[in-house]
Amino acid sequence: MMKKTVCIIFSLLFVCSLCSCGSEKTQPASAGSGAEYQTVPLSDGSDVDLDLTALSSTMIYSEVYNIMSTPGDYIGKTIKMNGVFATDDNENYYFCIIKDATACCQQGIEFILNGAQYPDGYPSLGSDITVLGTFEQYYEGDQPYYHLIDATLC
Repeated sequence: MMKKTVCIIFSLLFVCSLCSCGSEKTQPASAGSGAEYQTVPLSDGSDVDLDLTALSSTMIYSEVYNIMSTPGDYIGKTIKMNGVFATDDNENYYFCIIKDATACCQQGIEFILNGAQYPDGYPSLGSDITVLGTFEQYYEGDQPYYHLIDATLC
């Protein structure tokens, strides 16, 4: 008897939840041609599509992971982010590294400063930075990569 009552209650809850659904079909942002972001004017007069500096450390790490997982959704978007400056071993690539809330894991986005040549115009290794740039794709051979171009340090 108890099992039958529980089954009926769950069935009613399920039917009630279906009644609250709308008739419009929606498509997730990652399945479409691009994520939808509203451009927000910054205090310095520039515009940004995705301001990672306004998110908690957990959300920042999650959003950067999402950017790396579905980069096509972010191409052409202006992104602002905080992190630590790093380069590769040959000092050919420059990154803004973001650690997660527990500081055990990290994600990074490559960037190219507008009009600067390394090391002049770039911060010292390991320093905290805020970068603003446009997310774009480039290729090395047949392999696609992604970075922020025309970046500026804020």
